[in-house]
Amino acid sequence: MSVRVRVAPSPTGFLHVGTAQSALYNWLFARHQGGKFFVRFEDTDKERSKKEFEEEMTQTLKWLKLDWDEEITVVSNNLPRHQEMLSKLLSEDKAFYCHHTKEELEAERKEQEEKKLPPRHVCGFKNNERGKEAGGIVRLKVDETSDRIIAFDDAIRGKVEFKQSLLGDFAIGRAADDPLYHFAVVVDDVDMKITHILRGEDHISNTPKHILIYEALGFSLPVFAHLPLLLGIDRSKLSKRHGDTAVANYMNDYLPEAIVNFLGCLGYTFSKEIISKEEMVQEFELAKVHKSGAIFDVQKLNWINSQWIKKLSPQEFKQKAGLPQIPDIVVPLITERLEKFSDAKEFSYLWQQPEYDPSLLKWKKGELSDAKSALEKVLESFKDISWDKETLKAKLDEIAGGDRGMVYWPLRAALSGKEKSPDPVELSLVLGKEEVIKRIDIAVKKLS
Repeated sequence: MSVRVRVAPSPTGFLHVGTAQSALYNWLFARHQGGKFFVRFEDTDKERSKKEFEEEMTQTLKWLKLDWDEEITVVSNNLPRHQEMLSKLLSEDKAFYCHHTKEELEAERKEQEEKKLPPRHVCGFKNNERGKEAGGIVRLKVDETSDRIIAFDDAIRGKVEFKQSLLGDFAIGRAADDPLYHFAVVVDDVDMKITHILRGEDHISNTPKHILIYEALGFSLPVFAHLPLLLGIDRSKLSKRHGDTAVANYMNDYLPEAIVNFLGCLGYTFSKEIISKEEMVQEFELAKVHKSGAIFDVQKLNWINSQWIKKLSPQEFKQKAGLPQIPDIVVPLITERLEKFSDAKEFSYLWQQPEYDPSLLKWKKGELSDAKSALEKVLESFKDISWDKETLKAKLDEIAGGDRGMVYWPLRAALSGKEKSPDPVELSLVLGKEEVIKRIDIAVKKLS
């Protein structure tokens, strides 16, 4: 069987990181199996679905480099087919029209909630002539008296079971010409010959409904696999209250390789922490996807991003960081410490004179006069010295005597203007002799 999978986001907002992970796992599975990966926009929510969100999702998936095999499809374009299939079920007496008002249905829902009953609608119009009269919601006929257990073998979770009697007569269309998500998604998956449906575990409760629709239409079932959800730091479902949840919010600060690496490892244990999607393809097995959700830890993402940043060439880094003017020699000093591209500006002292208060030059154990004295000695020594790591370090240690902080701290502050920065020897080698002497001289004058 040739594997065919899809990711089917609703274009009602920017691409969520959870949907991006689902897209990644579908892509990995398809590529590992030599199958095909498709993208489909589920725009059945007419009021909230927007073309601009379709465009954003398309561009984001391209940025993540998750290529698909055919043109993206949109559910609403298949409306005639949905209407045909709804008519088929109505004509075969497998579906009917529900004429209850919104107020009646809401009252029923509240009563069930108060009595702690499972939410379902067993419709009185199901088996009478009124149910054949056009108008109102279209519902699938479900036998509430059946003792059937709807079971399916989830490729990740194993056997999953639901009592059919708890489902009620659920809606499949707002009207005969207006299908709802549950119905449209089944028809579209059938028409696209989807063999495996990999989606979030929040869809598990939808699966028995979809199975009944497949059966009513006379179609074979695909393989279902429900992926673990991404969690916030409090282990609840990831939402905006936990921070940014749209991939778009990470695109300026992070590399796509880092996002893919991070999302891939949130639900799967690969052979190594830093791994490309091509390497993931070789290892990916559906049965090894985790069953439980993983915390979306931005600190972990930052670390993974830092590892990918280190892999960039100087030219690639300068282009992605928006710093084309900086010299190549300073790039390793930045990339060794950088987690996000927006933080690169914190290293501006590597290519321009830093601004700082003279008090920064004081070592915690000394006075400003001590800092001035130390810097004057360094300034005099650095004017006539071999400019290599060993010589610089030996000279600074000689000046410091037994207290390195009294010399290393004011020198580092003079060169960087920061409380935290690389070792002053490293800075000196990157900045060069002329620039270092200039900055030390400025620091001495600040203390005069």
